[in-house]
Parts: sequence; C-alpha cells; structure tokens
Amino acid sequence: MAVSGTTNTEMTRATLIAAAMRKIGALAQGQTPSTEETSNVAEAMNNLIAQFQTLGMPLWAMTTSNITMVASQETYTIGVGQAINQAFPLKILQVWTTPTAGGGRQPLEPLAIYDFYLLTTGSTGSPSQFMYQPLINYGKLHLWPTPDATSVANKTLTISYLVPWDELNASANTPFFPKEWYNAVIYGTAALIAPEFGLAPNDQSNMIKQAQMHLD
Repeated sequence: MAVSGTTNTEMTRATLIAAAMRKIGALAQGQTPSTEETSNVAEAMNNLIAQFQTLGMPLWAMTTSNITMVASQETYTIGVGQAINQAFPLKILQVWTTPTAGGGRQPLEPLAIYDFYLLTTGSTGSPSQFMYQPLINYGKLHLWPTPDATSVANKTLTISYLVPWDELNASANTPFFPKEWYNAVIYGTAALIAPEFGLAPNDQSNMIKQAQMHLD
C-alpha cells in the first residue's frame, strides 16, 4: 500500500477565502479574489472564528501559565498591555499553588462572582479560592485570601485556561484550528458572505444547512 506519510496539511487564509468564495460561485477556478473581496471575506471569517470560541472547551486551546503573586494584592489583570502582559484567558479552568521547595499541588476552589464577594474582606494568607472575570480583551483574576508575604515567597501560582483564537490578519496566516475544522470554517464563511455576493435565497438556505452539517 502506497501512503503519503503526510499528516500535517495546512491551509492559509488565502486558500480558505478562495475555497469559501468558490462554494457560492463567487470565484471561478483559477481566479483570484480582489483586494476588497479578500478584505470583506477575511472580516466575515474572523467574526466566525470569534463566534466559534463560544462553542466549548477545545483541547488544542488549553494552556497553563504561572502568575507572579504580589503580597497584599487580590486582583491580577491579564491581557495584552495589562499588568500580566499575555493573551487573556477566555475561561480559567483550574488554579493551583505549588510549593517552591517541592511538594504537592494545592488546588484553589473556583467561585462565582456573587459568592466571591460574600467572602470576608481583609483576609490574608495562602490563597484557597479564586474568581475570574473575563472582560473585553482582558480579564481579572481575584484571589482569596489575599496573598501574604509568606505565600508569595514560598509558592508558585499556576492557571490552566483557554486562550483566545488567533485572528487571520495576513494571507499566509494559518488558522488556530486542527485541520478537521477547515470545512466548518470554509462553509461557515461561505454562508456568511452568501448574501453579499447575491446568492439566491434558496441557495443561501442550502449553504447554511451545509455549514451546520460541517460544524456538527
């Protein structure tokens, strides 16, 4: 049996855009989209990718990061340009502390906003509970009790979280997806742009059904 041995096929923004436009008959074989068409379809595709972030907990988007605790500081702002300058978590899944001298991890209990603000104020010590507020392009991690000097000196705080999905801002960009998502991106984008390219209403409905099928 002759097999290719290739398992890492990738599509770029340019090839995804061309594929989506071909699905609705807006681009013939061998044609190249105009600069304006590329910009408009890329906008729709990035909006779709942002919407896909609401679907669940994709394994490939999970990562961990250490947060430097500061004595007497309860709130830690995370995001590009924020105090903790990195991509902000869409959702924090777990938080734990690890003794710097070695030893077992100590998980923190997650709390809803309502429950967190019922906790006693002014408490300090080793954090045992946390609350996370995702905002627009940044988030706030709250710890309780507020870290004291001993916990700051002797423990490392780690978060496990979902990262935002990268936008496709250049033709050579590849999507922040495994390749099994490519059809969902292509057909979803095609369904979004179909009205702009004058696809008949019945054909638009059919494209929406195909997009849903590939997403499912």
